[in-house]
Amino acid sequence: MIIGVVLMVPGTISTIAVLGVRQPRLTQLVASGHAATVALLGLAIVGAVVLAIGMILDVMIPAFSPTLAREYYGSFWTVIASFGTAVLVANLLTLPYVLVEAARQPGVPITLTPGGLVLSVLTLDGCLVGVVFLRIIHPHVLSWQDLGLTLANFWNMVRLGGGVGVVVILGSAALEAALRAVGIQQTQEQMFTGIVGAPLGQFLGVLLAGAVIAPICEEIFFRGFVFTVVWRTHGQVAAFIVSAVLFAIAHLNLQAFVPILFIAVIFAYVYSRTGSLVPSMVAHGMNNALALIALYVSHPH
Repeated sequence: MIIGVVLMVPGTISTIAVLGVRQPRLTQLVASGHAATVALLGLAIVGAVVLAIGMILDVMIPAFSPTLAREYYGSFWTVIASFGTAVLVANLLTLPYVLVEAARQPGVPITLTPGGLVLSVLTLDGCLVGVVFLRIIHPHVLSWQDLGLTLANFWNMVRLGGGVGVVVILGSAALEAALRAVGIQQTQEQMFTGIVGAPLGQFLGVLLAGAVIAPICEEIFFRGFVFTVVWRTHGQVAAFIVSAVLFAIAHLNLQAFVPILFIAVIFAYVYSRTGSLVPSMVAHGMNNALALIALYVSHPH
């Protein structure tokens, strides 16, 4: 995996330095004498492929070797490889859908339909949990209970989650308002514009995926897996930073980075105090449900 980074980063940076933000075709580069640039771009591509293979192997090989799996399960490389593998596999699984949609409307930016939204949620979140199972659960490094999946004091945890949900909803709303006041517009809802005007049944499908399945799977990965393994191997401060930053990065929304980071820190704090994922799952679901419902009802069919 390190070899992939060593190859990819210099190649990518050098290519950008030569081309800037332009996106010429490969044939144009060759024809115009940019052979060195083509070589640098090739270096970046090779590095990316090596990196992808390395990440996948970092998950798959320890899955069948308990001794190896325990040796470095909490390393930063393992966390990054696990996240990268889930994202890579999820993108490969949704690629046919993207290609079909792109072919239907050439040159038009793809807007995810309700079905596409459900597909993207199920693939990514399914891959996140699948990676946790392969890398941690299957080789018996930790159990589901070690990752916070416990029914102990269940209803108390549910009630706590309701309170935490109110806190994160109000807190993130305040942060979003502050960011808008300084000119940083919030764009979180743009990904879900496909539900606008959708039939109720389709909206309920997206709501189930976004407010039930996604919170459960994402809390298992980011708090249950990432926070737990980093805390055990690098300490609590590192666990807060890594799990929160990775959670914010996963949402691919720079404008909303601060509100998402705030939510992640709150969820991690509650998990660290209770040892249960139930409160953050409930709060996460409340936050997502409110956002989806607000978007849907504000644009009636």
